[in-house]
Amino acid sequence: MTNRLVTLFKFGIVGVANTAVDAVVFALLAVVGVPVLIAQVISYSCGVANSYWLNGRWTFRDAALGGDRAQLFRFLITNLIVLAISALILMTLHDMLGWSVVMSKILATLIGMVLNYLASRYWVFRIAT
Repeated sequence: MTNRLVTLFKFGIVGVANTAVDAVVFALLAVVGVPVLIAQVISYSCGVANSYWLNGRWTFRDAALGGDRAQLFRFLITNLIVLAISALILMTLHDMLGWSVVMSKILATLIGMVLNYLASRYWVFRIAT
C-alpha cells in the first residue's frame, strides 16, 4: 500500500508539472489567437513529452521499463485517446455549452489526469500489484 501511495504522489507531482507546461503553452497560444482545438493539441503534446520523460524516469522507474518500443507505443496510444477525450470535453463545454475557456480547460485537464494515471499505472508502465 505504501508503494502505491508513493507512486500516486510522484504521479501527482509530475502531473502538476505537466499541467503547468500544458496551461502555459495553451494560454500563450490562446492569447495570440490560436483556435482552441489547435491550442489544445499543441499544449497537450508539450505536456505529454514532459510526462513520458518524468514518469518513465522517476514515477514508474520500478516498473519493467527498459524504454522499449512497446512501452512507447502504449504511452502514445494512451495519450492520443486522452487527448481526444479532453479535446471533446473542451470543445463541448466551450463551444457548445458556452463555458469559459478557462473552466472548460480545467475540467478537461482534471478528467484527462485521472484517465492518464489509470492507463499509465496499469498498462503503459505496468506496475505489478
